[in-house]
Amino acid sequence: MQKKIILFIFLLSLSWISGIAQVDHEKQKHDIAIIKAFLLDVADESIRPDLILSKHVRIEEMSSNEEYDYLEASINEIRLNLQTKNIAEIAYIPFRSLPKQDIRDIDPEGKPTENMYFLRYKNRQMLALYLEDNKIASFTLVSKGNKTAHFVTY
Repeated sequence: MQKKIILFIFLLSLSWISGIAQVDHEKQKHDIAIIKAFLLDVADESIRPDLILSKHVRIEEMSSNEEYDYLEASINEIRLNLQTKNIAEIAYIPFRSLPKQDIRDIDPEGKPTENMYFLRYKNRQMLALYLEDNKIASFTLVSKGNKTAHFVTY
C-alpha cells in the first residue's frame, strides 16, 4: 500500500513537472514568433521604422522627439545588420539557456528573465531583446558602467 502511495505521488509530480515544461515551451514558441515577426518587418525595407515601432515595440512614454528618433535610428541599424544575414539561420536563445559566463555580466534589474532572448547568427551575438505584453519592450542592452549591462525599456 505504501509503495502505491509513493508511486502515485511520483507520477503526480512527473505530471505536474511535465505540465510546467509544456507551458514554458509554448510561451517560448509564442515569444519567438513575436521576435520573428519583428525581424521580418525590420528586414522589409518597404516598411517604415515608425510603423515597425507602433506595431511591434511597447513604448510607454517618450519625453522627447530625440528618444523616438533614437528608436527609429536603432531600427535602421538592425535593418542594416540583417541585410547580410539569412534570417532563417538566426538562433533564438532564452536567457536561462545561455552559459553562465554569458549572463554573469547582465543585470535583469528585477525584470523576468524568461522574457529575455539573445539572438545569434553563426555563433555570434547579434541582438538582445526583452519582451513585455506580447511586444518588444527593449532591443537596447547597455552597459551600466560597472561591468554589467541591462535592458533599457521605452
